[in-house]
Amino acid sequence: MRAVRVLLLCGLGMLAAAGCDSGTPPPPVHTVTVTPNSPAEPGVASSSAPSSSSAMRVFDSRVMASAVTRLLTTDYKVANVGAVSCPDRQPVADGSRFQCTVDIAGTTKHVPITVTGADGNYRVDPPQ
Repeated sequence: MRAVRVLLLCGLGMLAAAGCDSGTPPPPVHTVTVTPNSPAEPGVASSSAPSSSSAMRVFDSRVMASAVTRLLTTDYKVANVGAVSCPDRQPVADGSRFQCTVDIAGTTKHVPITVTGADGNYRVDPPQ
């Protein structure tokens, strides 16, 4: 019976919150697309597989973490950015998605990354 009351109260709270308007518009969504500077693309590494036309290219997680740190502090103006960690060996493939984790003022947040082409470009969305 208690669980039903809790669910009912939660549902009412969600309905009430949905109807409330604080008058403040939500912050704009800001995304940053990173474009490699040269043919030796920063943040992109070739696989260690034997050289062939089908060798998979992957992002260097340390370089990616450094780029995400820079973008969060300079473009997004996020204060108190701590350690950033990105998953290793993410493929350079158009549409591929993954998340880096970041410590912001002691709270762990996720930073969505979307690869925007096969040339090493990627979009960095705001922390969630």
